[in-house]
Amino acid sequence: MTVQSHPVVDLAGASKTYGDVTALRSADLLIRPGELLAVVGPSGSGKSTMLNIMGTLDRPSSGRVRIAGHDIDALSDRELSALRAGTIGFVFQQFHLSSGVPALDSVADGLLYSGRPRSERRRVAERALRRVGLGHRMYHQPHQLSGGEKQRVAIARAVAGDPPLLLADEPTGALDSRSGAVVMELLHELHESGTTVVVITHDRDIAASLPREVRLKDGKIEHDSSLGAASTALVPEEALR
Repeated sequence: MTVQSHPVVDLAGASKTYGDVTALRSADLLIRPGELLAVVGPSGSGKSTMLNIMGTLDRPSSGRVRIAGHDIDALSDRELSALRAGTIGFVFQQFHLSSGVPALDSVADGLLYSGRPRSERRRVAERALRRVGLGHRMYHQPHQLSGGEKQRVAIARAVAGDPPLLLADEPTGALDSRSGAVVMELLHELHESGTTVVVITHDRDIAASLPREVRLKDGKIEHDSSLGAASTALVPEEALR
């Protein structure tokens, strides 16, 4: 079956503990292909832990996590890495661009483990940079780029392999308001082109501007704006008679 035949993210009672600290508590979350949503909460609410779980960077202590139909506890570390490489793109608050490396090579280097030859990686990188509006800046180094342009390079690197899921962790946190608005507009455009986009943020205004908001507090999902519509759909038909 294809990725699109499954929920992109399916958490069922997922919890994560670190020693005697429970960072995520019995989280149930279903994200379908093509959604655009925010995971919002203050510092310490469990956002980073949920990001790590959804991004397969960490495994749950209990509960079930399926990404694109794959139960991550059933996969070896090698299989998990392959799933992550082909399914998930990451964008972080810090741009993680190497000094002295032009934008084109920063994006192409993100495809190193794809097995593609260098010439093809560079062609894909050029296409990704044009997609984010940086076709005229692809040979510029990080010190020659504005903060907003650096974040767009990071987004190009994340989507170059055309992953079905993009996880953006505080993507506007290091930007001024104008650059942040440009980045959010770009994330909307990527969503409109079919990418499932999850924005992890503490910014309530950003969360409120997206079609779906999942709110965390003390490691628990305290609100999911989709559940009002979803709950009826999940009730057996007989129970509604």
